[in-house]
Amino acid sequence: MDFEKLQEKVSQLEKALPAIKKADVAALKQFSVGLKEVLMQFLKDRKEPIRPGQIFKDAAAKSLVPGDIAARGDALLMRWTGSVTPQDPQAVKEDAERLTAVAEKVLPVLKSYKKDK
Repeated sequence: MDFEKLQEKVSQLEKALPAIKKADVAALKQFSVGLKEVLMQFLKDRKEPIRPGQIFKDAAAKSLVPGDIAARGDALLMRWTGSVTPQDPQAVKEDAERLTAVAEKVLPVLKSYKKDK
């Protein structure tokens, strides 16, 4: 795994946080897709099977991310990485709050991964 690229992607995800807090639909989608790519890369690197809709649960099972947010994280990834994005303003606002909570728990963990020497 290329840890420099990982840290670059994590910093891009961190930059999207202020827009997510403002419930920007494009930022929500971009963040979700980016987070999904990072988690899939971790699972591929460990030669784990990638089950659609279970990415967060699989990553939590391997202690890559906190387990208490796995179900919520999977639901948000399913909703926001698909081809149809939610348009209802209330749903977008609620998802922004949930995604912010997930991001605040996941990003510090992902940022802490460094290459072993």
